[in-house]
Amino acid sequence: MQKKLSNPMRLAAFGAAVLTCFVMTSASWAAVRVCGERIKMAKMLTGKYQETPRAIGVSATGNSLLEIYTSMEGSWTVLLTTTRGMACIMGAGHSWQDKDQVQYFPKS
Repeated sequence: MQKKLSNPMRLAAFGAAVLTCFVMTSASWAAVRVCGERIKMAKMLTGKYQETPRAIGVSATGNSLLEIYTSMEGSWTVLLTTTRGMACIMGAGHSWQDKDQVQYFPKS
């Protein structure tokens, strides 16, 4: 004979399942994020990838600084820095083009 769970027990079980999924997703996402002191991150980008600052902006709240680093070879990195000096790479890629040089794909 199978015992039925009460509604509060079902809700608690569902909440635990959702929380477990959230924690597992957050942990895997955090594992790929590269963070460190801004000075060290900037030195790494300029030294290892020959990327230099191309653009910079302060968030509307003033709580973070966004920088875009690019190289002559076309690599790029987006670095986000908090007011405490902790910086994280938010994205990186290749084929960077300055706005006045952008070559759009032809329309089909």
